[in-house]
Amino acid sequence: MQNNLKRIEDNKESTASQTTIGLFKRTFQQIYNKELPLDHLVFLYTAGAGIFMSIFGLGYNILEGLGIFTLPVLISYLVLTISSVLYSIVKKRWYGAAVIVIGTSVFFLIPFLWFTIGGATGPTASLMLTGGLCIAIVFKGAVRTSMLAMEAIMLIAFIALEYHFPDIFIPYPTRTSHYSDLAFGLTMSLVVNSILAYTVVGQYARVRDEKTRLVRRLECLSLTDALTGLNNRRFLSASIDEEMRRAYDTGSRLTLCILDIDHFKEINDTYGHEYGDDVLFNIAQIMKASLTEGEIFGRYGGEEFVVLFPGKNPTEVLPTVRALSDHVRTHSWSHGKPVTLSGGLSSYVRGTSYSDFIEAADKNLYHAKREGRDRIIYR
Repeated sequence: MQNNLKRIEDNKESTASQTTIGLFKRTFQQIYNKELPLDHLVFLYTAGAGIFMSIFGLGYNILEGLGIFTLPVLISYLVLTISSVLYSIVKKRWYGAAVIVIGTSVFFLIPFLWFTIGGATGPTASLMLTGGLCIAIVFKGAVRTSMLAMEAIMLIAFIALEYHFPDIFIPYPTRTSHYSDLAFGLTMSLVVNSILAYTVVGQYARVRDEKTRLVRRLECLSLTDALTGLNNRRFLSASIDEEMRRAYDTGSRLTLCILDIDHFKEINDTYGHEYGDDVLFNIAQIMKASLTEGEIFGRYGGEEFVVLFPGKNPTEVLPTVRALSDHVRTHSWSHGKPVTLSGGLSSYVRGTSYSDFIEAADKNLYHAKREGRDRIIYR
């Protein structure tokens, strides 16, 4: 019994350990792929920079034998930052951790460093600018405004204090330590600022590209018939108008064909609307296979299809349209009864209006229906 209980406890611990490791792996993968929200990414970058600088500062202070008070502060900051990051990953609550880490960095660590490593002559001023950038990106609304205002007031106060009471700021012990610390601090500030700028610009570019993709997708959907996947009436109307203007300007030929499925209402009434939709879809596929890229075609509405032939006259078009009609008639329809098309053609004459161009094809379609259907007519 005790062995079983021990085994259960071991399994629980193993599962918890695997879950935690999985969380860390997933988080680091998200950071690498920049899949996290911008403010979350910036918090983690800021925390990472703070941890790195604290470790470097500890090593530097130990080697140089500087500041008895500096080591405990850096160790405390390091422990606090690491704990906050771990908490944010395990508990998936990063905002509170961001307040702690960035707030501590800007309003405790940086002021401490200002007083202990040379004041305005050290790298702390550049770190304050980096802290302000982090605040501006990570936080929003009143929190961001108040924190930036507090940092600005703090910066002005430090400069005023250093101007009037320079002796309260601890200078560097040697010229070498001053410039080596300055070089490291400014370099780190430059690196962190560059990473933040790169992240913000990259995020903006991704959002912009996604927005562009969605706009294009919406434009495509607005011009595409949902059932058949062909161009819809809106696209066809714009294309007819555009091709008419081109034919008018260049004197080129232009032929319009309107096709209508014969007895489509009867098909719907007899076999159901689902079969009617299947007929429309299959005719669309036949059109895609039968017509070329230079020909503009789509579903005009209901059971009507339109084909526009730029640069061709009706005599050249008739064999193509009749072959298309033959393909529809000989298609293996699931209910066995052939589906046929009737069609009317019209030829653009310079100066013809849009409505007259459409009406001419409609009249020939009407004649095709009256003369027995299953035919293409041009008069």
